[in-house]
Amino acid sequence: MIKLFQSILSANRKRRCRAVRCALWLLRSVRDVELAEMCRYSDKLDELDSKPDNVSRRAYVAAEEGYSSCEDAIGFLESAIEDLAFAYCDTL
Repeated sequence: MIKLFQSILSANRKRRCRAVRCALWLLRSVRDVELAEMCRYSDKLDELDSKPDNVSRRAYVAAEEGYSSCEDAIGFLESAIEDLAFAYCDTL
């Protein structure tokens, strides 16, 4: 399967640009999902902060880790999006 895609993409730059456009769309969609998830974790942390008496440490740590994971993923996704857009900016 990889050899098939490589042969199709090596045929010409126009096909590679189409593939990059699709990849950028997919990466942006995943980034948007991660942003929404990060906002959800942020809201959860705010909710847990508002009532510290009734919060288990485990729930708070889980929400912090989820937020941090989303934040890391967004950083990597934005970097990949910028790099791909820069590499193909003359044709996109």
